[in-house]
Amino acid sequence: MPETTPETANQLGDISRDLQNLASGTPDGPKDLADDISHYAQDTDNGQASAAELARRLGQALTGKSFKLAQAMPVAHSCWVTVAARQLSEKQVDALKNEMKQQLTALGVNEQQAQSVADQVGVVQQAVTARHRRWYELL
Repeated sequence: MPETTPETANQLGDISRDLQNLASGTPDGPKDLADDISHYAQDTDNGQASAAELARRLGQALTGKSFKLAQAMPVAHSCWVTVAARQLSEKQVDALKNEMKQQLTALGVNEQQAQSVADQVGVVQQAVTARHRRWYELL
């Protein structure tokens, strides 16, 4: 898991507000979310572009949904882990994808859109990971 800092709570709050803006249809919503999450993917191969695509898919999935800021926090946390974690195993990435899908369906997102976002979580993790498969994972 990524290391938390004193700034992490503020950043998660920003991401949560971005998610609410996406739901309300704010035109700059996807860009704001992309800006808030893509900086974690600096110095990675294709990480920032993958994070921007995650923001775009979240925008499509959440537009028109109604939820409180507290309900967006789990999704915000999953977004943060997606772009900030560098050492997740394949099992952890799969769990993160499932977690994101469940969180989105709890907010009223349909199954297909939730799966599209979850799939992008895996793409982002492939782009930002610094972890190589361990020998025992190949068995």
